Amino acid sequence: MDFMIRDKNSLIPVEVKANNNATISLNNLINSNLYKDINYGIKLCNKNIGFNNKFYTFPYFLTFLLKKYLKEKK
Repeated sequence: MDFMIRDKNSLIPVEVKANNNATISLNNLINSNLYKDINYGIKLCNKNIGFNNKFYTFPYFLTFLLKKYLKEKK
């Protein structure tokens, strides 16, 4: 993982991708039973906004809005 952040309810792994490769390490971390407080992850890349039931995808240029998004997410 590139870094971890925390919201009110969970620890959130964040992976920054230079290209559109698979996020194997992010998927493995989310699926692992090692960290019970990881519910989802965030992938920053050169793609559109999305969610696949495991992690959110945000384009690089929206990174500055992550704090606001996490604060408003219930």
